[in-house]
Amino acid sequence: MGFFNSLSTRIPLALVGGVLYGLLTYYIILFLDLPSQLAVAGGILVFLFYFGSRFLILFSGINTLYYSKEERRNSKLLLENNSFYQTAQWVGKFYHYHDIILFAFLILTSIVFLISLVMDWSGSKPFGETLQNLWNAFTPLP
Repeated sequence: MGFFNSLSTRIPLALVGGVLYGLLTYYIILFLDLPSQLAVAGGILVFLFYFGSRFLILFSGINTLYYSKEERRNSKLLLENNSFYQTAQWVGKFYHYHDIILFAFLILTSIVFLISLVMDWSGSKPFGETLQNLWNAFTPLP
């Protein structure tokens, strides 16, 4: 089953992911110049949906790509025609691929960060100057 299939790993990841997506929603709403009360409500709503859907998959007892228990149940045949079972399979597959893409994005970001540090070190520049120059180039604000 592995390290990433354990509840002690999945629960903190669901909590951290919910907080990060909630904060992202909060800042997107503030960036759009909408009221701060709406930003707080939107952030909390996204957190609850994200965290709740992950918990629903974890504790439903249905084996999915996202999380599967080690023991197999014989009641699987009874659940396969159920719409909840089919939805759990779809959501589990979505979260599984979501986590793979997110992990690849984090690896790519880490590699870019390390390359920029090596470039700064080899050019005798202060650490972070290359990233700051990239940020300034892509930011339209003066």
